[in-house]
Amino acid sequence: MKNRRIVSAFLAVSLLLLLFTGCAKTPDRAETPEPVKAPDPVIEGPGFDDLVETDSLVIYIMKDYESIEMNRIDQFRLATGVNVEVVSVDGDIFEYTERVINDLAAGSGPDVLCLSDAFTMDVTKAAMNGSFLDLTDILAEDPEFSEDDYLDGVFEACQVNGRQYMIPTSYDLSFTVATDEKLKELGFEWDKINSMSDFIKEIAYLTPDITEDPGFQQMLHSKNFFSKLLRTSGICLLNYETGEVLPDEKELREFLEAYKLYFPYDYDETGTIILKSRADRELMAGLFAFWFPSNIESIVNSLCAMQLESCEYVYHVIPDQTEEITGYIYSQMAISANSKNSLNAYKFIKFFLSEEAQKNKRLQQGILPIHKGAIEKSIYEAPAVYENHGQLFYDYETPAFSEEEAEILEAAVTGVDRFVLRVPQNVTTMVQESMLPFFRDEKSYEECFDDLKNKLTLYLSE
Repeated sequence: MKNRRIVSAFLAVSLLLLLFTGCAKTPDRAETPEPVKAPDPVIEGPGFDDLVETDSLVIYIMKDYESIEMNRIDQFRLATGVNVEVVSVDGDIFEYTERVINDLAAGSGPDVLCLSDAFTMDVTKAAMNGSFLDLTDILAEDPEFSEDDYLDGVFEACQVNGRQYMIPTSYDLSFTVATDEKLKELGFEWDKINSMSDFIKEIAYLTPDITEDPGFQQMLHSKNFFSKLLRTSGICLLNYETGEVLPDEKELREFLEAYKLYFPYDYDETGTIILKSRADRELMAGLFAFWFPSNIESIVNSLCAMQLESCEYVYHVIPDQTEEITGYIYSQMAISANSKNSLNAYKFIKFFLSEEAQKNKRLQQGILPIHKGAIEKSIYEAPAVYENHGQLFYDYETPAFSEEEAEILEAAVTGVDRFVLRVPQNVTTMVQESMLPFFRDEKSYEECFDDLKNKLTLYLSE
């Protein structure tokens, strides 16, 4: 076995607690502390032969999601024969994340972490602080793993200092569906949209006229879309490796000034986003203009339902602020640096990276699969639907799309210019809270921007 330098087992409790969302504080003064520069890159991590083989695996799940998660775990058990010890954690997402952080700090905790569940954790900070096992050499030495099976650039998005501490399992992008009739009624033309700010300004401009229609609710299928739009704008808010705060200042200003125009139609105090598995009937009824489907199944089912009604649909991906298509990593996994069952933890990750798991809607971790074969089969082999007494059923003998239609849809879903890590929820919250006075015409852009920069600089330096 090669002599290798392995990532330190765990952090001090104080450092790990900073990963929780509560670490972001507003400074009392406008002083800007110096950000802490990222540590030098780890030259070498453990290899494939260094993974520890045991007969067990420890996984934490949220009690409220037990039925969903246990199905995935049972399928893994069936496929591998690994004895999985499941720790069910009471409470909401914040309490779950805190439990994971505290247990990792104590040298215990789960072997494998589903980081989309702990979405209030700043995963980049966690990786830089040594909480996760370095998987770079493990992947390179695994004869059964090939990065070519996955979308180009998706693994690089999860690297920190050039090392692979996190493994992506799904991504999301600003994929929208609309009806041709509604777009013509609005006078909306995709040819005019070159960036995210173009899209936001256009829907803000068109909203006052269309709201005179009593049957129309709003442009997007839900209110409070700020975080979603910001994530898929591709704007970098923090460069953890260089310590730079708000490096894309020009692009951020264009985005925020555009959103200010749409703010009166999008924002409400609840902060609630309505999630929909399908929205074809509401689209055809003209209740809203654009829907953001959450996965391939919802895309396929809604388009098929609209075909049944002879409704012409239009789908399009909104470009980011640099006129490219950005996909952000929606879910990823990591192995605890403390793991005593690292081989089984790695097997768990590989199971959910497999084509079979990636195309199975009940096993899929997140939104859009990253496996090329899984995406292709999910679209080309999707069954058509038919209606019977108002209910939709699958017609497994008939494909949902012609080969040409499937090819165009696949190109839209996979035509990503670059992938980025999902912006931590507490960071997008800081952006929105700092800019609220600007959106409300209570303070200037410059005042709010300075406040935001102060908060993020403090956050990055902690």
